[in-house]
Amino acid sequence: MVKVAAVWVALLLSSCGYAQDDTTRWQEDVDVYAKKLIEGHIDPFHTLSQERFDDEIVRISENIPHKTENEILIELMRLTRKINDGHTSFPLWGLEYDSFPLELKLFGNDLYVLSTTSQHKDLLGSKLVSINGVPSLDVIRLLSEITPFSENEFSTAVRSASYFPNAAILSGLGIVENEDDVKFVFDVQGEKRETNLESSRSPKLNARISHFNDAIFSADEKVDNNLWYGSSSDNKTVYVKFRRYTSIPKMEHFSRELLGFINKNKSENLVIDLRDNYGGDFFVGLKLAQQLVLADTINWKSGVYTLIDNVTFSAAMSNAAQFSQILNSKLVGSPTGARPSGYQDMGQFTLPNSGLEVTFSKRLYSFKDTQRDALYPDVHIETSIEDYKNAYDRQLRWVLSDIKDRGSHDNKTLQRTSR
Repeated sequence: MVKVAAVWVALLLSSCGYAQDDTTRWQEDVDVYAKKLIEGHIDPFHTLSQERFDDEIVRISENIPHKTENEILIELMRLTRKINDGHTSFPLWGLEYDSFPLELKLFGNDLYVLSTTSQHKDLLGSKLVSINGVPSLDVIRLLSEITPFSENEFSTAVRSASYFPNAAILSGLGIVENEDDVKFVFDVQGEKRETNLESSRSPKLNARISHFNDAIFSADEKVDNNLWYGSSSDNKTVYVKFRRYTSIPKMEHFSRELLGFINKNKSENLVIDLRDNYGGDFFVGLKLAQQLVLADTINWKSGVYTLIDNVTFSAAMSNAAQFSQILNSKLVGSPTGARPSGYQDMGQFTLPNSGLEVTFSKRLYSFKDTQRDALYPDVHIETSIEDYKNAYDRQLRWVLSDIKDRGSHDNKTLQRTSR
């Protein structure tokens, strides 16, 4: 069916404004996309039927002469999203695109600015009302149909907000015409403010707000800023920042050092922070668990916690589920962006002409005996925009409060039994 579509496209060339070379290149990319995605994916038609997939490929091919490049990108993103697993995506990797100087996050139905350039730092914490007259929530709904690495409502919200500033996507969706200068309306402390923002290649977002408060702990040993451990003043509570994955050899060294610290200081409580972690190789996380189970001074009944949030995805979700089993860890925070049973282990290929990369799922895993759409926390604690404005880590502080309360309870119990 794809070859028939290619012939049909060629017949249309003389009556359209799209250059023949461009159309031919895109046609080849679409053919490669369809062939390699089907070949590589372990089960490409687990949700979308092959017949419908083939029909969509034909439709995209036929419409290439009538579409802009950005509109073609949107079509391929939308079709890939219909495959319906988070590791099968069309993420626009391989090329650089202009973006507007914003990092955004959804809180309920409201979109807020978390980071921007120093020039626009007065917008931090403000609510984005509209772009070119289109309400921000309407744009989010459009983005939710195409955004890569979306596996449930939680990752969809995260990814839709993250792709919002991409000028090519907004153009392909018909939200903006001139990508260089667009009208944004913000609600800044209750007052509407209209601002024209220009897109640029990799804007420097050096002004930001965050609820993560790393100042609660300082690093005793670190691989980098995203993987380190620290401890409380009495060394009884150890905190592990696990925001990004490293290599297995580096994790082996790191976890041995961590085990040595715990044993030396007779630490009793352990907090593993997997928030804001998009994933990697879950065997790296298992290396960490392999060492930690040897720490005899840890309170394995109630002293281990794993922090998760809507960003926690792929291997990070897998490791969170594994830690709850291997380490008897209590999950604290908000639901993960990935399903505990589903398609993972990402493969990828590159389209020959555009240079864009396509990802696909190679394996099917079940890390929990459940069909739920996310790994849900044992203790559900959401964050708010006010937490971000005040740099207040509500989730970590709950854990520390629980450790303190549990310690007070244990001391009272010990005093009663010793009388």
